[in-house]
Amino acid sequence: MLTHAIQALPLPALVALVAICVLGGIVKGVTGIGMPLIMIPLATPFLDAPAAVGLLTVPMIATNIGQALEGGRTWPAIRQLGSLLGAFVVGTLIGVHLLIHIDRRLLSAILGVTFISLAALLLSMPRLRLSRRAERWAAPLVGLCAGVIGGMSAMFGPPLIAYQVGLDTNPNIFVKHMAIIAFTASLTLLLALGSLGSLSLADLIASAAAIIPIQLGMPLGRWLRRRIKPAVFRRGILLVLALSGIDMLRRAFL
Repeated sequence: MLTHAIQALPLPALVALVAICVLGGIVKGVTGIGMPLIMIPLATPFLDAPAAVGLLTVPMIATNIGQALEGGRTWPAIRQLGSLLGAFVVGTLIGVHLLIHIDRRLLSAILGVTFISLAALLLSMPRLRLSRRAERWAAPLVGLCAGVIGGMSAMFGPPLIAYQVGLDTNPNIFVKHMAIIAFTASLTLLLALGSLGSLSLADLIASAAAIIPIQLGMPLGRWLRRRIKPAVFRRGILLVLALSGIDMLRRAFL
């Protein structure tokens, strides 16, 4: 799937795809998260949605292992996230099934609405307040919804970010939790796409190769983090996401 899609690209499109990977690394370097938010929307004009998601699976695993293990106490964090992660895996499998089997025009429409909705959610980022008692029912619900979205688009973060903010999670724990969830998401995507025959060994190698330009972009992202206002950078990412959603809707209905 992914390998054939890349081999069919003309040289300018291939160069653009490498540049998108570098840009994804820059975003990761600036924000620590958000790589799928920029890479998936920008890659879909060159690759269909399943191939774009496949491209990101190995880099997502590689870039989140360190953060998931950072500071120790990883197993207690996994236990704390247990109900969310369980529902999240189920939702991701549902999302991957839709990604592979749904009509491409309908998928473009769903992703277009999803991209625009995620941009609006992150722009407003409502300050929800969740008690620890509410966490028991909210965790699996948020996990399921985020999993379905992530399975279709690899962009599971916004609902989970809003949820973690609502729980007033400590910043260090927030980063650890998001890394654990991101690792779980990418591993589930990898296994699901592989079991459905949509990700071959050659596709895995192509996805792993994307780590190189992503890693090239990350130092520049860390350099920019010290020189650019985070709010300006964030609005730029959300603008790209919203415009990509509009383009997906255009492709679905025109």
